[in-house]
Amino acid sequence: MANYKYKARDNKGRAINGKMDAASMGAAVDYLRKQGYVVVSVKPESPAFSFQFSIPLTMFIKIKLEDLIMCTNQLSAMLGSGIPLSTAIDILADQTENARLKEAIQKVSADIKGGTSFANALLKYPDIFPQLFVNMVAAGEVAGNLDEVLLRVAVFFEKQAQFSQKVISALFYPVILLVFSVVVIVVVVLTVLPSFVSIYKDAGVRLPLPTLILYNLNLFIRAWWPLILSVIAAMVLIFRFMRIGKRIKPIMDRIMLDLPVLGKLTRKVEIARISRTLASLLSSGIPMLQALDTLEKTTGNAIYSGVIKEARDKVGKGGALAEQFRISGEFPPMPVKMIAVGEEAGSLDKMLSKVADFYESAVDYSLERLTAMVEPIFLVLIGGIVGMIMASVILPIFRMVETIRR
Repeated sequence: MANYKYKARDNKGRAINGKMDAASMGAAVDYLRKQGYVVVSVKPESPAFSFQFSIPLTMFIKIKLEDLIMCTNQLSAMLGSGIPLSTAIDILADQTENARLKEAIQKVSADIKGGTSFANALLKYPDIFPQLFVNMVAAGEVAGNLDEVLLRVAVFFEKQAQFSQKVISALFYPVILLVFSVVVIVVVVLTVLPSFVSIYKDAGVRLPLPTLILYNLNLFIRAWWPLILSVIAAMVLIFRFMRIGKRIKPIMDRIMLDLPVLGKLTRKVEIARISRTLASLLSSGIPMLQALDTLEKTTGNAIYSGVIKEARDKVGKGGALAEQFRISGEFPPMPVKMIAVGEEAGSLDKMLSKVADFYESAVDYSLERLTAMVEPIFLVLIGGIVGMIMASVILPIFRMVETIRR
């Protein structure tokens, strides 16, 4: 609730000034009109000056995609059951467990009760509700099928989450092997090996090559560890800057697309996401140009984002989407032909869904092949690391035995 100062006139034309508490300015106006007053002005009351600095704790709470999917499904079900939007959002706010998302939904509910549309209320929270979500909600409000659109949004997010999870799961095992091997090397080199080396030196044993390599690595890490950490931190920051910078990001994305093995996989992932997103937007009733504009802003790869921007400009002048994708050279012939058929038949959203299904399956197959290829390489790498560590410890023992026999 907030305090508002108002000016109004009663049914006899007399001026009335006062203050009141209301959930929003729109609620205050509605209350005054119900009292039979002609509203002249309603303004928030300026609070007395006070300096307060506080950071809301909810800003640090992460909102998972699963939370958004659950809320979208629940809201779709309630609207489909005939529950009014404002009531459904109030119920949703009470049931939401995520504190940050709960607070946002409560504010959205207050805005709606104040006369704001659902989509415009969501626009105030771009870090919580993606632009694609807002645009689809706006289309559902105009078409009068908000429950159906929300269901499509939930299905879209579910497919995106499943797709991302498959990619992460496929890369998880190789990354764990790599991290484990690095940790083993560092621990052995810094803690175990120096004790053995001191024993061998005291015994006058000449150190073999594997032991010398690891021992010198130990000396280097101990002497230069601040520089090593600084270099690693600088590389991480530089990589982050290169991924975010508007001028450098297209170069990085182009390099990623041109890599021998990962390039093909990255291209398939981007085509699958673009097709799925555009299909969801079009099936929700969003016009082509608006859908392409949203797609451009939600596409993470700068190369494909540029292609979509160019296609949007050409389509706005009467060009065909499939033709623009073909000219770009970033889309293989198969999806281009399928999109062309969809444009001619007037079923572009359905054809894009088929393209997305095909490329998601292709990504699954490619990930399985990549995992099957990478796992033996990492196993051989870890085996070589373990073998070198064992050799660096055991070989001096044999030399020590020979020295003792002499």
